[in-house]
Order: sequence, then structure tokens, then C-alpha cells
Amino acid sequence: MDSFVALHALVNSVTRHAWKLKTLEGYQGRVNRFLSFCLSNNIPVSLPTPEWLICVFAAHRAGTCSGSSVANDVAGLWAWHIANGSPWLGGTCLKYVLRLVARLTSDSSKRPPHPLVTSELLKLLHSSLDASIPLHACVLACADCIFWGQGHLGEFLPTSQSCFSAKLFPTVNSLICRLPWTKVSKEKGEDIFLGHQLGCLDSIASLLVHFLSPSSSHLFTYHAGGGKLVSLMKRKFLLVYNSVWSTCGLPRLSGHCFCIGGTTELLLCNVPPHIVKVIGR
Repeated sequence: MDSFVALHALVNSVTRHAWKLKTLEGYQGRVNRFLSFCLSNNIPVSLPTPEWLICVFAAHRAGTCSGSSVANDVAGLWAWHIANGSPWLGGTCLKYVLRLVARLTSDSSKRPPHPLVTSELLKLLHSSLDASIPLHACVLACADCIFWGQGHLGEFLPTSQSCFSAKLFPTVNSLICRLPWTKVSKEKGEDIFLGHQLGCLDSIASLLVHFLSPSSSHLFTYHAGGGKLVSLMKRKFLLVYNSVWSTCGLPRLSGHCFCIGGTTELLLCNVPPHIVKVIGR
């Protein structure tokens, strides 16, 4: 019996590493929402959670938020069950409830499509930042690589210094450029292709300028002063480039805007779609 308990604990311990820390934090908030719902309705909580209760939890938010938000709530509950070694009882009924919740999503709960980062906006970024400043050089190199590599910001930059890992983010040694982790391939990683571009929007030239500054393990590391090297974080990147565009009266943009903008720009440059597909992985 002791052996079984030990093995079960081992499985649970390993299973918890199936999700990124940021994902687990988000799931914890969704589990807390479920627990609060049960508490306010005097419903006892136990694992495994019966399907009818999961359906009621999903249905009670219909029309008040987006279908994807409710689906993420359910995904958090599912992960909670997996992490605790409990079977998941969600089935056909839950599938139809989620489908109906999505149909009942109000227009006010729908986000507008992400705008594009265009080559003109990228040129504005280059003309507004000073590449002799290590932080600016790092931001420009990162922006060019994400744009032409059709990448996602979270594949290039960590959310904090402690979150950096060579298993998740590109390093100086992976200048081909190797992404150790992506949204699609996960831990298998993928290579992105960066070619020379005419004018100032050349990712290769931007990287060379960036590398004039001292570098460490992370590909996008810069000199923060006092001999300190730090990784460029998502928040810092967004702050720098949005401050440029806000000054020019342009709307704030998210990291997703680079990926769709780079794909559009390549197609407008008459790059064959099958080549764009390969570059965009």
C-alpha cells in the first residue's frame, strides 16, 4: 500500500510539470472561480466533479462573457482533475453546453480583431529609437525577428527574469534561430528563418547591432547599467514600442500583432504562399 501511495504521488508530481507556470496560475484562478460558485450556491465540492455540476457552472455565465472564457474555465477544472489524479467526467452534455454558451456570447464580450504591425510602423520604431542604447537595440532586434519570423512574443521573451529558461527561449547559441518552445510544437521546438531585408527593417543587421552589446544566454539580453545584464521581458518590450506609437497618436498594440503583420507583409511582397507557410512554421 505504501508503494502504491508513493507511485501515485510520483505521477502527480510529474504531471504538474505538464503546464507552464503562467498557465497553472491562470488555471488556479479559474478553479477558485468554480469553488466560489459552489460556495455561493451551497454545493458541496468533491473530486471527481459530476458532469451536471460542470455544465451548470459553464451555463451560469452564458451571455455575460465570451464562449472562449467559459471554455478556459472548464479547461482549468480539467487540469485540476488531472493534477489531482482524478477522472474527468465531462462528456457529450458538456460539449453541447459549451457550444451553446459560445453562441450566446454578446457582442460586448467579443474582442475586436488584432490590428497589424506594418512595415511602416516598424520603420517608425526604428526612426524613433536609438540603436546605440542597449535596450533600444535589443527591442529593435527582437521586433524585427518576431515580425519577419512570424513569431509570437511569448516564444521570444519571458514574463520575468526568473522565468527565463534555455529550454523555452532562444539563446545566442541558437542564432539559426531556434525556438525551443512554441505554441504549436510545444517542447519539440521549431526553427524560424530570418533573411536579409532591404532598408532598415533587416533582422540580421538589427541582431548584429544588438550583439555589439555584451550578451549572455538569452538571445535578447541587454546591458541595464552597472555591469548588469538582464533579459528583455515582454512587459518592457511592450512598454517601449507602445510608448513610441502612443506619442504618434497610434493605438496600443499587443505582441500578437507582429505575427499576423509579418505574414501579411511577406504576402504583399509577393513571397509565394507555400514559402510564407514554411517560414511561419
